[in-house]
Formats: sequence, C-alpha cells, structure tokens
Amino acid sequence: MLKCKFEDRTNLNEKVLNGVNRLADSVASTLGPKGRNVILQEKGKDPFITKDGVTVSAFVHIEDEFENAGAQIIKQATSQTNAVAGDGTTTATVLARAILVKAQRYIAAGASPTELKRGIDAAVESLTAKLLDIAIQIETLEDVENIATISANNDKTIGKLVATAVDKAGKDGSITIEESKTITTTLDLIEGFRVEAGYAASAFVTDDRRATTHYESPLLLVTDTKIENVEQILPVLELVSRDGRPLIIVAEEIEGQALAALIMNTVRGSMKIAAVKAPFYGDRRRNILADLALSTGAEFFSRDSTISLKDIKLENLGQSRSIEITKTNTTVIGGWGNSTEIDSRIELLKSEMIETDDIRECDKLQERITKLASGVAVIRVGAPTAVEMIEKKHRIEDALEAVKSAQEEGIVPGGGVALIRCSTVLSVAQVENEDQQLGVEIIREALTSPLRQMAINCGLSPDLILNMVEAEAGNMGYDFRNDIFTDMLDAGIIDPVKVTRSALQNAASAAGILITTSHAIVEV
Repeated sequence: MLKCKFEDRTNLNEKVLNGVNRLADSVASTLGPKGRNVILQEKGKDPFITKDGVTVSAFVHIEDEFENAGAQIIKQATSQTNAVAGDGTTTATVLARAILVKAQRYIAAGASPTELKRGIDAAVESLTAKLLDIAIQIETLEDVENIATISANNDKTIGKLVATAVDKAGKDGSITIEESKTITTTLDLIEGFRVEAGYAASAFVTDDRRATTHYESPLLLVTDTKIENVEQILPVLELVSRDGRPLIIVAEEIEGQALAALIMNTVRGSMKIAAVKAPFYGDRRRNILADLALSTGAEFFSRDSTISLKDIKLENLGQSRSIEITKTNTTVIGGWGNSTEIDSRIELLKSEMIETDDIRECDKLQERITKLASGVAVIRVGAPTAVEMIEKKHRIEDALEAVKSAQEEGIVPGGGVALIRCSTVLSVAQVENEDQQLGVEIIREALTSPLRQMAINCGLSPDLILNMVEAEAGNMGYDFRNDIFTDMLDAGIIDPVKVTRSALQNAASAAGILITTSHAIVEV
C-alpha cells in the first residue's frame, strides 16, 4: 500500500512559493552579463562551475516534498524553453516566479485563480503577437556574432567562433560540438551528411541536457524496408554486439517488437544503439537513403536488393567518424564513403538537372547534390581542465542554439527591453471581468522582472534602472556590461524572438498550473 502526504491550499501556497523561490534564487543569480557562477557537484563526481541556467536548474532538488513539487513544475516548463529555443531557461524562471508571487497576493485578497489565469493567458497571447510583429530578421554575420556572444555570457571569443562556424557551414549547414584532447578550441570543416529525421525514441538519447544522441565510430545500417520484428535485425545485432561499436539503424519504419528490443538493449546498456525513421516518401526517401549509404560506404538494403537483412555481414554496414542525432535531424560526420564514387554520383545528378525541365525535380536533385557535397563544421572544445572544458562547451552549445532561434524568428532588443516595450499592447487586451484584468496586470509587472534581476546581479538599484528605461523609448535600454544607456540594437545587445517568446509562454504556463492548484498529494 502506498503511503502519501496530503496538503491543501492553506499551507500549499506557501510551500510551493518557497520551493519556487529556492529554485529561482539559484538560477536567477546567473542572469545577465554580470551574473554569477554556480558550483555544482553530482554525488561521487568532481565539482564543476557553470553560469548556464538550465544546468543549474537541473541540479535543484528540495528535501521538502511539497516545496520540491512546486520547483519541479517550474523546472519542467521552463526547461522546455531551452528544448525549443536553445536558451532562455533563466529568463523563464525569473518570469514564472514574478507571475506566481503577484498572483498569490491577489488570490489571498479574494481573486479567482481561474479568472486570473484567463487574464494571464490573454496578456501572453497579445504579447506573443507583438513580439513577432516587431521582430527584425538577422542579415549579417555581425548579427550572428552578437547573438552568440550574448548567449555565451558575453564571451566575444565564442561569439566569433560560432559566427565563423555558421559562415563556413552555410545557412542550411550542420555544426557539431566535440570535446578536444588539447587545451585549444578549434574549428574544422569536414565531410558530412545530414538527414532531416531524428531518433525514433527518446530512450536513445545520450546527452539529456541537449536531448541528443552522440556516438563515436558508429556502424550504420541503411534500408528502405519496414522493420517490425526483431528477427529481421537479429543477425546484425549479434554481429555488432561482438564487434563492440555503436549501431545506427536508418530505416523506412522501425516499430513494434523491433523498436522495443532496441530500446531494451539501450536501457540495459548491453549495446550502444539508435534507430532513425527515414524522412520523406517514395522515390525521394529512397534516393536520400541511397545517398546516405554511399556517403558512409554502406550497402543500401532496398526492397529490390538481392541481399536480405538476415544475410547481412559487417562489411555491408557503413561507417563514420561520429554521428549526432537530435529530435529532428541526423548528422553523419566523416563518413567512410568512397570519394570517387561520391563525385561520380554528384556529376550524374548534375547531368540529370540539365536534362530535366521540371522545377520541382531540379530542386530535389540540387538538394541531393548539396547533401553529398557539403561539409559539417566541427567545433572541438579544449580547455586546461575538464571543469573548464564542460563549462565552455555548455556556453558554445547555448550560443549555437540561440543563433538557430534567431535565424528562425528574428531578433528584438535585449537586456529585458523588448518585454517592457511590448507591454503597451496590454492596455487593449481583451478581458471580461476585473479578475481577468488583474491577470493582465500580473503580466505587466512580471515583464520588468528580467531587467530588475540583471540590475540586482550588477549591484544596481532595480527601481532606478527600471524608471530610467521606462522613461526612454524604442530600442534604448541599459547596457549592464558597460554601465551606460544605449540603443540596444546598435550596441549588438539583442535577443532571439523565439527565446523571449518561449520564455514568456512557458513561464506563464508553469505559473498558471500552480496558481490553479488547490491540493497536493505526494508519495513518501
């Protein structure tokens, strides 16, 4: 029989807020150019230092069950900001606390939690539309460098490194990060192949922080057949198990008993393995898989192949230097394909482009040529110690993700300015009653919390800085790094819209859940 603890609203609100405050105090201290480092240590491991909000957040676990429950709900929602936009966990946590604190005061005074939440949701919807409306698309390498620099805790060296990597890889190119065996951080462009398809199950993830799968020297099985039964791949599993290298299976479909068996092998640690469901349909899928097989030196096991999966040998598998798989993409780095055969395939595709008048077909052929001919930018992170290397790697990862977000939805003035300027739309937010209007006012006040927190981290008066920023207009804001007022866009102090938008939406979602909760039951 389960033993549980119960808590009602009488004490729950206080405990939840205590938990959220303990989480937010730890995470918020890292915000801005003068945010502080945090020392983290897992049991049985060496301590390391970080200024990365999502990493700090992941470590927070509170002894009191109800305080911890409140903190975990905020963590789950705000970490989604990092998963979607690659940055913004700290901002989301700061916003969530500000929303929760103000909402609890109104609830204590008699406001309806449900109506407050409706007002909060209406305000966030208006703000989201405004953020997208004022977004500026990035056009220059300088914009990329500025975004990367800010996301890497104002490290200009990392900003330049990421900008160079983006420039080398191209707009649609791939960039991966590896750990160097030296103290030097380098950037190289090597042969690579990217497929627009991710892992078939999250159980294959090897890096929880980035939600990615990374293996060195993997073997690759490439097929356009549907794999449902474990008997179809049992021979290859036995072969690779004896070999000891990781196995990546890219197939039209991997499901049922076969997928369950692969997941079980992964969870048990008996094999390093991952499955990827091939992208697209019909001939386009078949062609992309054939090109992937060629780039890795693999035998392409098509439905028309004379070799069955049951007859597979080790030499039929492809190889690469490494592979990185996300939820949406698979990047093969340094495939072992024959360069002469790859060049011949590229020339053949070029000839087909010349001969066809079909624009769509030309686009598909060009896509295949680009995949076969393009490279992957590899950043190898080096540092004098393992602690420094991990911290630096995290900052480079954040910088890359922030750049990707900026390329998708554009940029806005940074330093908390965009949220404050967008608050003007709240004066016309559609609400139905006074409590919903209070929800709008909760958001209006919460929008100032990131700027206030940055001021606190700089040892400045948050009220004074806020009043000065509100007295200005447009892109004018406070440069906390240099302690001056400036045009944020001109100074290169910018934020990706996707990060700001996601932080606001997820903060409101997390706080809204806690606002409308009246009881808690935890197992002990």
